[in-house]
Amino acid sequence: MKLDINKIKELIKERGWNEVIFARNLNLDYSYVYRVMRGQRGIGVKFISELMKFCEREKLNFKDYIILR
Repeated sequence: MKLDINKIKELIKERGWNEVIFARNLNLDYSYVYRVMRGQRGIGVKFISELMKFCEREKLNFKDYIILR
């Protein structure tokens, strides 16, 4: 499983957010989100879990933001 960075960036832009606000909405540390967004760190269970919760709260399709391999 891989994060669709472009879709995440679109979401952030559509909402008028930056990565700091996105991280807050995921209840994750900004430095962690920063590294994931730049490919410096793989997505872990915590990131996936928080992204799933976020998508559920916001009525978004989680599958739109990941790439299954």
